[in-house]
Amino acid sequence: MVDIPNLDSVAQHSNDTDIVFVGKMSYEPNIVAVTYFANRIFPSLKSQFPDLNFFIVGANPDNRVQILSEKEGIKVTGFVESIEPYFKNSTIVVAPMLTGAGIQNKIIQAMSYGCCVATTSIGAEGLTIENDEISILNSTEEWISKLQVLLTDRNLRKQMGEKARKYIISNLSRDVISKQFWAFINSIY
Repeated sequence: MVDIPNLDSVAQHSNDTDIVFVGKMSYEPNIVAVTYFANRIFPSLKSQFPDLNFFIVGANPDNRVQILSEKEGIKVTGFVESIEPYFKNSTIVVAPMLTGAGIQNKIIQAMSYGCCVATTSIGAEGLTIENDEISILNSTEEWISKLQVLLTDRNLRKQMGEKARKYIISNLSRDVISKQFWAFINSIY
């Protein structure tokens, strides 16, 4: 279940330089994801888009995450009071999950903010993506190729963000889940 942010809080799609990852940065699947992205995907993108930044946003960054900030364009924030500004100003929210399982709160939260989201099949577990609401990428080559397209097409990012937000409102909002819950309870009795 996701609380849907007000329209004035959603992604603006006016920034072309900020890739964002959000998550608890002492959690091993998140450490693996950001390390993979920082070492295998970001350098290729950074060479083509010199102003590009990769924000790793989340509490308790492990030493393996902290050291990534030594690379040009990578910023490790640690704990932040609110992730809303990061979602609102993001170009693309990434969740290159290689391990872990189940619905990723970071992904559905970013979708609720109308962000352009890219993840893996593991990151998209539990979601039924049928209309390009998010990008599902499973190889380094796919990541680089698709993000190159997204970084140069603001309109496509905005369209994906709008589809993502609609998906969350239609499938995972508090109202929808509440109705499903009460329909289930009433069907038992």
